[in-house]
Amino acid sequence: MRVRRARPADIPEIRALIAHYAGEGILLPRDEHDIRRHLDFFLVAADRSGVAGCVSLEVYHPALAEIRSLAVTPAKVGRGLGARLVKTALERAERRRIARVFALTSSPDFFVRLGFEPSTRHSLHEKIDRDCIHCSKARTCQLTALVANLSAANAAFHILDESVEPVPVE
Repeated sequence: MRVRRARPADIPEIRALIAHYAGEGILLPRDEHDIRRHLDFFLVAADRSGVAGCVSLEVYHPALAEIRSLAVTPAKVGRGLGARLVKTALERAERRRIARVFALTSSPDFFVRLGFEPSTRHSLHEKIDRDCIHCSKARTCQLTALVANLSAANAAFHILDESVEPVPVE
């Protein structure tokens, strides 16, 4: 199983994975148009049989990104694939000099094992302004916010040079 950038041909399988977990109320739904528009943010775990998992590293600005739409096919859950996807997304964020990566999740222990620390949703005003205010579950949300602080050097880099352009996705 290899983790790689998502390709247009992966969109139907990514959509199906997300739809499966959205149907269970675990993920927010994403339609094909939304996935296509954000395809550059997606990584997939795939082999000859197809896509077995996906994750999106959505960049808010050069110093902040979100782990989103993490999904693994039910048959492959428990094999470390989700952790590999998140670790690869964090490596990508580190290469792009992103200082903080956050996740909103119903599985906080999973993210804590990967180095994330508990936070509050209210500290993530970028997420609230973009997604939460439109969410039907905003008032009853039970998701936990977690943040991975990738490096002090990345944070200092953005303080010193606000005009920096992010490194293109590999």
